[in-house]
Amino acid sequence: MEAVELKLRTEQPADYRETENVTREAFWNLYSPGCCEHYLLHVMRDSPAFVPELDLVAEREDVAAEHLLGIFGNPIKHTLSPVIHDTLSDALGLSERYVPFCVKDEDLSRCVKLAYDEGVLGLNITVPHKQHVMESLVDVDIAAKTIGAVNTLVRVEGGYKGYNTDMPGLAKALETEGIALKDETVIMLGAGGAARAVAYMCVSYGAKQVYIVNRTYAHAQAIADDMNAFAGKAVVQAVASEDYKSIPEGKYLMIQCTSVGLHEGDGMPFDFGDAFYAMAKAGVDLIYNPAQTPFLKEMAKLGVPAVNGLKMLLYQGILAYELWNNLKVSEALTDKVYLALQDAIYGKKRGDNIVLIGYMGAGKTTVGKALAKKLGYEFIDTDLYIEAQEGMTIPDIFEKKGEAYFRALETDVIRKLREKTHCVIATGGGLPLRKENSDLLKEVGTVYYLMADADTTYARVKHCTNRPLLQCDDPYAKIQAMMKERGPVYARACHIRVRTDHGTLEEVMDEIK
Repeated sequence: MEAVELKLRTEQPADYRETENVTREAFWNLYSPGCCEHYLLHVMRDSPAFVPELDLVAEREDVAAEHLLGIFGNPIKHTLSPVIHDTLSDALGLSERYVPFCVKDEDLSRCVKLAYDEGVLGLNITVPHKQHVMESLVDVDIAAKTIGAVNTLVRVEGGYKGYNTDMPGLAKALETEGIALKDETVIMLGAGGAARAVAYMCVSYGAKQVYIVNRTYAHAQAIADDMNAFAGKAVVQAVASEDYKSIPEGKYLMIQCTSVGLHEGDGMPFDFGDAFYAMAKAGVDLIYNPAQTPFLKEMAKLGVPAVNGLKMLLYQGILAYELWNNLKVSEALTDKVYLALQDAIYGKKRGDNIVLIGYMGAGKTTVGKALAKKLGYEFIDTDLYIEAQEGMTIPDIFEKKGEAYFRALETDVIRKLREKTHCVIATGGGLPLRKENSDLLKEVGTVYYLMADADTTYARVKHCTNRPLLQCDDPYAKIQAMMKERGPVYARACHIRVRTDHGTLEEVMDEIK
C-alpha cells in the first residue's frame, strides 16, 4: 500500500460523483472551490486508509467552512455524529463541518498525525480505535485513562489530548430523566467496553453499590478491580450470570450494556425471568436503534420507566463540541439537536405545525399570535377553541361540568388538530399533563415548552380573573407549587425548551422558528 498523502489543492477537485471506485481514488470537496484550500484533502490512489464516506459528504459539497471536524472508525458509514455537530455549527454560526473517515487500525497513528498537521480542529474516535488511539496522543485525561478508552481528541500544543465524553454524556442523560446516581444501587448487564465507562460513571457520581452481571466472570471482575482501586473502596462487585440470584432483593437502577437487542430476533440479554427484571426501578439500554429493544419492552411490560441510549449519544457529542470550541451549548439548542437525531434515526413522525405548551403566563398566546403572523400560519388557542365548541367560558365549564370533563374535551381537540397544517397552536396549561395528550401533541407538530420563572409568571397573571386554578388565598405560592409539579411533565412532553422571561419577543420567536 502506498503511503497516505495529504495534499493541498488550489484547483477545483474532480467531481467525486464521477469517480466509480471511491475506495481507490476519492476526492471530497466539502468546501467551495477556492475556499480554505488548506483542508481540501487528496487521498492518493490505492490508499484507502483515510477515505471519507462520500455518500455522507455529498450533501455538503457546496458549503464553505473554515474548520474541519471528523470521526475515525471502521466501519463508519452509518455514524450519526454529523447530525449532531453540523446542526450545532449551523445554529451557532460557526464555519465548521464534520466528516466521517473510514480508518483501518494499522493506519490509525499515521492518520491522527496527518489530521493534526493539517489543522483538523477536533476528532471523535469510535470502534475499533478507542483504546489503540491513546498511543498516538500527547496527553490523555484522567477519566479516559481510568476507563481505558478515548472517544474525543482535542487540539493542544504538539498533538491531540484524549477525553472520554461517553461517561459524562450518560450521566447527563440520566440527570435529564430525573435519575441521580448519588447513593444509588445499580445492576449492570454486561462487561464489555461500554460497561467499563458505565462503571466508572457510577463510581464517580457516588453510587453506593454496583453489580456487574456477565457470562464471563473474569471480564466483570477485571472492571470491578479497576473501579474499586479508583474508588479506594469496594463499590463494584462482579457477578457470574449463573449466580444472578446472589444479588440481594431490592430496587435498582438497571443498565443494559450488551449489544443484545441491536438485531431483529434478539432476545433478552440474560434469560433471568420477570422476577429479576422487576427489581428495576428504572431501566437504561445503551442501544438507541432500534428505539425499543427487548430489554426496554420488558421494562414497559413491568411498568418500569426506561429509556434508550439516544440521549447518551446526544450528550457525548455535545460535550465533545464544547471541548473543541470552548463554549457551552444551551438547553434550547441541545433540544434542537436531539430532535434532529430523532428525525434522522426514526424518521419525522409529526405534522408541520408549531405547538406551544407551558404554564399559564408563559407567553403562549402572545408568542403564538406574533409567530403565526410572522409565518403566515393560522393561530389556534385550544381554550378558545373549546369555549366556542361548548358555548361557555372555561371557568363556567369547570364550575358546571368539572375539570375531568374539560380535560376530556382537550383530548378530543388534539385529535382533531392532527388534521391541521401550517398552524401555531397554543395549549392550555393543563393539557399536556395527560400522557395521552402529550403523545398526541407530538404527532400534531413540533412541541415547544415556553418557560418563565415564578416571579415573571406571577407578574403576568396576578390581575387575571379568568384563571380558575388561581382563585385561592395565595396565588403566588400556588404558582410555585404548580410549576414545580408540572415542570418535569412539560419537559418530557416537549421537543424543545425556550425561555420567555429573558430577551425580546422577536428573540423568542427566533428560538422557535
